[in-house]
Amino acid sequence: MNARTEARLSELYAAHAPALNGCMFRLTGNREDAADLVQEAFLRLCQQERLPEYPLAWLSRTGYRLFVDRLRRARRIVWVPLDPALPGSSGPEQAVLDTEAERQANRLLQRLHPQVREAFEMRIYGEFSYGEIACRLGCSENTVKTWIRRGKAKLSGWR
Repeated sequence: MNARTEARLSELYAAHAPALNGCMFRLTGNREDAADLVQEAFLRLCQQERLPEYPLAWLSRTGYRLFVDRLRRARRIVWVPLDPALPGSSGPEQAVLDTEAERQANRLLQRLHPQVREAFEMRIYGEFSYGEIACRLGCSENTVKTWIRRGKAKLSGWR
């Protein structure tokens, strides 16, 4: 990115960040989440090859889409609170079962191809995005998606 583009991005941030932050706050109802969405929208703007003709409209649309994506992810996650009063939820027996389950998972992961295993572990344990994994492994994002899909299929078939 050249100095001229950086200066233009700084101008855009100064001009549009407060309005975009207000819009995202109305959507989320949370200042921290709104600030995260604004930051992510500007990050996406920085990744564009050229700046859009109408930057505020582009940023607003991108921020809204990021909000919807985040909302959809949150709906997929079902939080079940752990009740310490439940029998078997803690104690030495549960610790042994947890350790054995972890060993079994590691044995199954070791059977995967090294690249597939690495991508799988980055996605599941490291919580990296497909793009981040692709950069780290030096391959395309679609290749990473294929590896992870195939790894899941193999793991579910092995049990």
